[in-house]
Amino acid sequence: MRKVYVFWTGDNAMSEARRSSLDSMATTGCEVVLVDRHNLHDFVPAHRIHPAYPFLNLAHRADYLRCYFMKHFGGGYADLKPISHSWTEAFDLLESDPNLWGIGYREVNRNGVANIYASSRQLNENPLRRLSTYIRWRAMRRRYKDLIGLCAFAFKPDTPFVNEWWDELNQRLDRLLPALRQTPARHPRERPGEIYAGEASRYPVPWTYVLGDIFHPLILKYRHHMNSSLPPPGFKNYL
Repeated sequence: MRKVYVFWTGDNAMSEARRSSLDSMATTGCEVVLVDRHNLHDFVPAHRIHPAYPFLNLAHRADYLRCYFMKHFGGGYADLKPISHSWTEAFDLLESDPNLWGIGYREVNRNGVANIYASSRQLNENPLRRLSTYIRWRAMRRRYKDLIGLCAFAFKPDTPFVNEWWDELNQRLDRLLPALRQTPARHPRERPGEIYAGEASRYPVPWTYVLGDIFHPLILKYRHHMNSSLPPPGFKNYL
């Protein structure tokens, strides 16, 4: 279980800064496993990957994979950002406390909270649903200190938290699949409505819709099974 998974989902070359971040992960004291297009199916059989996966942008593919790995394998996940602290104590705590399902770093500030309201607007949900979503989003922002950040964490597999995360993710991808087939991502970090080559993107997946919009509400729901003592990664000079 003491593995930290990292995902590189495209065929583009990793920048020097990203490679340096990967090297820095040796400080976790864990086995660091880079999963890319060459070895993905050593972990995930092709027939088990959601059919929406090849149509997602590269960031959303990584969002999907981190959920898959936490659900089925457990262990750690980290973005390709600099890490300068050991994860040994975090894994000691996670493995020794049966009531603890996940551990991460405390969300840094309100701006790190997934913008479920922006997703609702981009999906053109009905006004009452948008209003309800806005109220929930504001409430989550007020409680950001109860949240775990999205860039580095570790979870036990097959808990109610990861199972609900996985189920909701797949339901969302099921709904998005017809639109994704018509307008797949053409750029690594494509966002709906942004201009690419002079044309507004029709990519149908809001930026936080398949990760933070699911993850943060569930962290609040199961906050008594979470711990936020993991040191955060670095947030500068990683691109």
